[in-house]
Amino acid sequence: MRGFVAARWGYVAVVLLATLTQLHFSPDLTAAGERLARAFTPSLGWRDAIDGLRNTVLFAGLGAVWVVTSGSGGVRAEMRRATLVGLALSATVEGLQVFSPVRTASIVDVTTNTLGALGGAGAVALLIAAVVAAKGARSYLGVPSFLLAGAYGGAVLCEALTPLFGPAALPWTAGGPVGRLHAALNAAGPIAFDTLPLIDLLLFAPAGFLWMMLQRERGAGGGRDARWAWIAAAGTAVVLVAELGHGMLGYPVWWGAVLVRAAGVGLGAWGAHRALPALTQLLRGAARARALWYAYGALQVLWGWRLFLPRTDARAIADQLTLEHVVPLASLAERVDAFSALHVLQQFLFYLPLGSMLAVWPLRLRGRWAHLWPGVWLSVVIELGHIFIVDRTFDVTNALVACAGLGIGWIIVRRSGFAPYGEALAPLVAR
Repeated sequence: MRGFVAARWGYVAVVLLATLTQLHFSPDLTAAGERLARAFTPSLGWRDAIDGLRNTVLFAGLGAVWVVTSGSGGVRAEMRRATLVGLALSATVEGLQVFSPVRTASIVDVTTNTLGALGGAGAVALLIAAVVAAKGARSYLGVPSFLLAGAYGGAVLCEALTPLFGPAALPWTAGGPVGRLHAALNAAGPIAFDTLPLIDLLLFAPAGFLWMMLQRERGAGGGRDARWAWIAAAGTAVVLVAELGHGMLGYPVWWGAVLVRAAGVGLGAWGAHRALPALTQLLRGAARARALWYAYGALQVLWGWRLFLPRTDARAIADQLTLEHVVPLASLAERVDAFSALHVLQQFLFYLPLGSMLAVWPLRLRGRWAHLWPGVWLSVVIELGHIFIVDRTFDVTNALVACAGLGIGWIIVRRSGFAPYGEALAPLVAR
């Protein structure tokens, strides 16, 4: 229970640290009064929409943490408390920003923050209910496959909307989302092999594989069905819509990326259709959990260290260790774009499945925090690796968000009545 309380107030501390760092507090009451009046008469624009998205994601994490760390088990009551805490915390932050000449307080921020806390709490409550309902049902991995398929699918959707390596933003922003999309379509170039993001084939294929596995787990179709083709078609539609959304954010539409990502989802679904029967016979119990852990860990390394170009300049390496890289959310604070919000969400979604798997198949059963340490070390090693990789940025935020995803995934599964089946590193015992 003390650990749960510490997690709650730790998240509150992170929010305060992120929002109040470099506040440049000014005691001038006259100026503060003017800022307070302006806070209740905001002028809404594109920047405010992006800022609202960032606030919603940040406070959704607060709502999620608040519900999963509940000691009473009363989900509805904890949702109300999480919403009230989000409201109080947001009002406190915005009130302090009234005394800052470099910050802009707004009632809109209070609203989006509060709704974010409510949304995060509600999403976790629904997820817990779904996991509880799935207890005892058929499962390939010991936990419902929708935890993996949904989270990983959401993570690749974040990548499709705001790719890490993609075309630079267009220099014009007028016309709103529709005008941006029109400009993005006009800026789209032809598909050329040398510009195809081929690595996305490997990154998006697991999404198709996991969704096909989810369909099989639910008993949809047999070995001869064409359900993998439906998953491939649905994946193509989602990737296309995400790319158009990317255009609405002010970036050129990248048809080559649509082609590669759609092919990746289709390839993964077809691979699962062909390989799942053999894999389920070949890998059982601890061996299956072990294989999944290694495969998912390697996949996270691929996501985290692409494009694998070493940084050799000593000054560039030293620049990765400045204060803004070790203060949570500081490096993203100056970015007013969708990437700064969706990147945080993506990191959380990547590690939630790993936490849920470690809840039922830990690598080892003994030792304090033995269940979560492998995931913690994985996230830390990947993040430290960013110091030495070109075009990657070391940011302690990534490791903290990863640990939050790990912990929430682990707690959701455990509080839903699941227990460890054994050690993933235990010797394989023939059945």
